[in-house]
Amino acid sequence: MKGLSQYTIRKRIAMALLMILLLAIPLFLSGKPYLMNVFILIFYTSTMSMAWNLLGGMTGQNSLGHAAYMGLGAYVASLFVTKAGMNPWLAMVLSVVIVGGIAGVVFYPCFLLKGPYFTLVTIAFGETIRQFVINWDFAGKATGISLPFGAQSFAEFRFMSKVPYYYIGLAMIVGVYILMKIISRSKFGFALRTIREDEDVAAAIGIKPMRYKVYALIVSAMIAAMVGSFYAYYNRYIDPDLMLQTYSVEFVLPAIVGGAAFVEGPLVGGAILITLSEFLRNEFGAILPGINLILYAVVLLVVIRFRPVGLLGWYSQSKAKAFVDTKILKKTDADKEA
Repeated sequence: MKGLSQYTIRKRIAMALLMILLLAIPLFLSGKPYLMNVFILIFYTSTMSMAWNLLGGMTGQNSLGHAAYMGLGAYVASLFVTKAGMNPWLAMVLSVVIVGGIAGVVFYPCFLLKGPYFTLVTIAFGETIRQFVINWDFAGKATGISLPFGAQSFAEFRFMSKVPYYYIGLAMIVGVYILMKIISRSKFGFALRTIREDEDVAAAIGIKPMRYKVYALIVSAMIAAMVGSFYAYYNRYIDPDLMLQTYSVEFVLPAIVGGAAFVEGPLVGGAILITLSEFLRNEFGAILPGINLILYAVVLLVVIRFRPVGLLGWYSQSKAKAFVDTKILKKTDADKEA
């Protein structure tokens, strides 16, 4: 760690402790499948939100079609497994490549549209894909696809316990987070943020907006396809309702609540929203069905009204952050200048 400030070292130690905690959680919850399921739900929902945030938060292209990318990934992987007998891991890789290619080809001309028109196209795309699958005999139509059950096997991505799914989900969210941090700090990330702020200025300084938006979309769709494959293997069943637009909205909300301007925003928003949603559904679902969906609407309205920059946007300017930085992480004036 030569050359790093003490503040940076302490931040990395804090991140390492958090990772150790996450790695240790199954040791305490392995006998509580419901709680393990909540963590797995947080992992893949937050990963989907990071995928959306690359396109919506970092690039400024508001998409409401990410459930379609996730659903396509789930269907492509499941069809390879059930119809061709392909290894699930290889099927996942192929689904990522295929969905990324489809997204790039279909949406390349759509980036000529701006603002709400692009958003409407993503909604139409998602519903078109859903209707296509509903009427496709090969994919089981509205009945969906059931993946084969059998003996536990890592090679077949099939486990009797939720613990392996927990660790695979954790690896997935950590890997995507690292990728988002790399993109955010790279020339690619700078180009995307410039396009978000002013596309004309971006073009004037040599950035090709169309090219970079397509690249962002392809990466975003590929991540969504990976999550869709994981979802299919975890639940062992999928149907066209996976592509409903309501799911796309659920993937957007964690980023907005956590702070779309921050790579960590979807993680914070996902952890808070999913935890509250599952708690309310479990405790009060029988009394007031759909209370978890009501929560989404209420939280979104409150955040937009009082914290439009998201929780991390508020925290970054708050006294709480100043206290953590100065009293706990011992941040100095030299660190602030750096």
